[in-house]
Amino acid sequence: MDTHDLDKNKRRRRALRAAAPVAGLLAAGLLVWQGSYAAFSATTQNNSDAWVTGSLALTNDGGTGTFAGTTTATFNELGLKPGSTATKCITVKSTGTAAGSLKMYENALADSSPSLGAQIQLSILAAPVGADVLANCVGFPGVGTTTVATNTPLTTFPVSYAAALGPVAVATGTQMVAYQISYTFVTTGTTAGDNALQSKTVTAGFTWEIQ
Repeated sequence: MDTHDLDKNKRRRRALRAAAPVAGLLAAGLLVWQGSYAAFSATTQNNSDAWVTGSLALTNDGGTGTFAGTTTATFNELGLKPGSTATKCITVKSTGTAAGSLKMYENALADSSPSLGAQIQLSILAAPVGADVLANCVGFPGVGTTTVATNTPLTTFPVSYAAALGPVAVATGTQMVAYQISYTFVTTGTTAGDNALQSKTVTAGFTWEIQ
């Protein structure tokens, strides 16, 4: 083999050695590409979910037509004697953004000795209404009522939401519920017992609560 052929073979071998690493890199790159894009994918999202609390709000008209958070003396009864009775109405207005269950209970009692509160018995009906019902009870419905109390003495009237009777379901938005409250001064059963109650006073406070 002459010198020319030897030089030609050397150049060929050098070219092959130089090309081998490049071919290896190309092969490795091809494997990476195939590994990275071997599957399709897709996603979907639901964003900005939120949880916001509602509110509960109550006022009452005290029988006067003017609604407030606290009112006084719907009943201011004087000169009572056994057998005295009367009926008045109060309207409670809910303006909350949440629905709830409305109940009435006693929040305070200041009684005499002997107890006049034991002889003052309450009977109470409640009903949803579309318009304010004043103390004279004009507009109080004759049907669709809920019984809150029946001949219940002031001394044993429920004193908590949990113990209260006659829940009224109240929807969201502005809703009104009228309460027809009747009291009777019942006899003790004896002349002496009744006479002992002359010039006595009992006062009570009531709360309406919605949950």
